[in-house]
Amino acid sequence: MLLALALAAVPVAVPAITAEAPGPVCDAKWHDAARDRDMPVRIRMPAGTGKAPVILFSHGLGGSVEAGRVWAEVWAQAGFVVIHLQHPGSDREAVRSQGLRGSMAPAQLVARAGDVRFAIDQVARHGKTGDCDLARADERHVGVAGHSFGAHTAQAAAGQSFLRTADLADGRVRAAIAFSPAPPMNGRRSDADAFSSIAIPFLSVTGSEDAVPQLTPVKPEDRQRPFRAMAPGGKYLLWLDGANHGAFGGQDRGSHGSAPDAHVRPIVIRATTAFWRWTLMEDPAARAELEGTSAMLGPRDKLEKR
Repeated sequence: MLLALALAAVPVAVPAITAEAPGPVCDAKWHDAARDRDMPVRIRMPAGTGKAPVILFSHGLGGSVEAGRVWAEVWAQAGFVVIHLQHPGSDREAVRSQGLRGSMAPAQLVARAGDVRFAIDQVARHGKTGDCDLARADERHVGVAGHSFGAHTAQAAAGQSFLRTADLADGRVRAAIAFSPAPPMNGRRSDADAFSSIAIPFLSVTGSEDAVPQLTPVKPEDRQRPFRAMAPGGKYLLWLDGANHGAFGGQDRGSHGSAPDAHVRPIVIRATTAFWRWTLMEDPAARAELEGTSAMLGPRDKLEKR
């Protein structure tokens, strides 16, 4: 269903997303003894003292805990614990030492999925880092978001099926957002085989210039394919005209293109925050607010749902 067309003739109020003052931000390095792996994290806490849902953010190839800051700051102010994950083997240090291709290997996606599982385990332990007290984190309401290679990570955690890789999904993940999603990289696996098993709510965010030809043959139109192959129910696609790959990384200085501009930023903030409020806070009004994002779209943008 194309919401932009369905709502075009109906005036839709666009309520402001209320935000509290920012809470503490803490950096740490978590050690996964089972894999002998150190993972840097950045924790953003919401204001207050009550329980809060958790969002894990996975960076793109060559990224760090800096990735996703533009989105994460707003999500934290809206009442979520946001944890930026930095994945050894595909972060900026790895790209400097082993190059892009080595950092993109399938084994790195497996390692990233392990990082998601480990991070949820850490959240459930309710430890404390500086002023960031994870005793406030509600591990029963966890979402995963990611950009580029981080979108692959979110897709895997949400239930994408792979040809030669064991199940990478984590059943504790309640919802996911993929910024610059991608279809299966192995042409022998169909989109339906890969994505029909994703049953949780899922928001795909992409645009008409969302390509990185020097790294991957995935074209902007290909980034709609995961959404179209997922089982209906709670699936959304936000497509923004003119938005390139870097626009979705959530940094003021984007790689592979520009940072979020005045067109992309408010729409993505509105849609993603409403999506998290609906799925992780179980706020029924937030789903209508997500769909009301259509009122903000330009003539060549679109918001679809399945």
